[in-house]
Amino acid sequence: MRVLITGANGHIGCHVTRAVAAEGWTPVAFVRPGSDRRGLAGVKCELREGDLTDAASVRRAMEGIEAVMHVGAVHRNAEATDGEMARTALDGTTAVLEAAAAAKVRRLVLTSSGATVGFAPDPSKPLDESHHQQRTSSPYTRAKVEQERLALALGAKLGVEVVVTNPTGVFGPRDYRLTPATRGLIGLLQGDPAIFHLCVTDVRDVGASHVLAWKKGAAGQRYLVAGDQLSPRQVADLFAELGGARPMAVRPPAFVLRFVIGRAEKKAKREQVDPPASLANLEDLAGGHLAYDAGRSRRELGMTYRPAKDVLRDSFRWLLHVKALKPKVEERVRAALGSAAVPDSDWT
Repeated sequence: MRVLITGANGHIGCHVTRAVAAEGWTPVAFVRPGSDRRGLAGVKCELREGDLTDAASVRRAMEGIEAVMHVGAVHRNAEATDGEMARTALDGTTAVLEAAAAAKVRRLVLTSSGATVGFAPDPSKPLDESHHQQRTSSPYTRAKVEQERLALALGAKLGVEVVVTNPTGVFGPRDYRLTPATRGLIGLLQGDPAIFHLCVTDVRDVGASHVLAWKKGAAGQRYLVAGDQLSPRQVADLFAELGGARPMAVRPPAFVLRFVIGRAEKKAKREQVDPPASLANLEDLAGGHLAYDAGRSRRELGMTYRPAKDVLRDSFRWLLHVKALKPKVEERVRAALGSAAVPDSDWT
């Protein structure tokens, strides 16, 4: 079976491509011209170039395709240009679904986000797929919420079965761009406090979830893809063990968070980089936590998840491999990991 993977060179996309190949299917990677394709090194796949906002290129990429993994998205804490996240999410998803319907593709798996489910006010009561995020202050959350609604409605209209995966807290190797989640790990290693409950999910498990969602998922359903849930104290304990230093496990008052994040946003804007967090993200959280119940994916898809300790160890190894840490922090992490700091032989 020939499977089109949009955003195939991204952190999640390259692992979806690997999972498709491991299943014995033929992956067809849809990537932008001139994009960084290191994540696809060593994977036997066909490359088709185009852009999600260029419907003609999407139609060309869909030729001969039998299944679609729609992973492609803009993932930043702040937009580089106004409306970029919504355009890619909505225009891109429309183009993909219309091209899939024209090509007689029966089923499409959409990569959404745990953010569309929401953020748990009480981490002892993690959210499941029945919950929907209502507050959408940040462009990313708004784009993913609207994309999910569009995909389910348009898929039903066009006769394409849509199955949604909702990954959260995605970490692990082959993150060359350093996603916001990975940069959050760097911040914790370099002195930021641990302030939220969160689920720690291995990107390789996220890749596998897409194959299982295509094979076993119910059309029109959402599946949270979430590993071990950790409290701030548990996060601090693992960072102390694996990273050689314990972050503070404390949640500052809201006004302090707003002040710190506001200053970080202004600095990032001056330097023309993505900020480590945004006031809009904070508004969406509304004091909640990234606490999720992935029971449905376990029961219906047969998902299993790597332990948080293994996920973080491999994530730290990756950060060492791509030299993403300050020299003193790198030295400390290498010492904490010892012989486990060695990169995998196939990491480029």
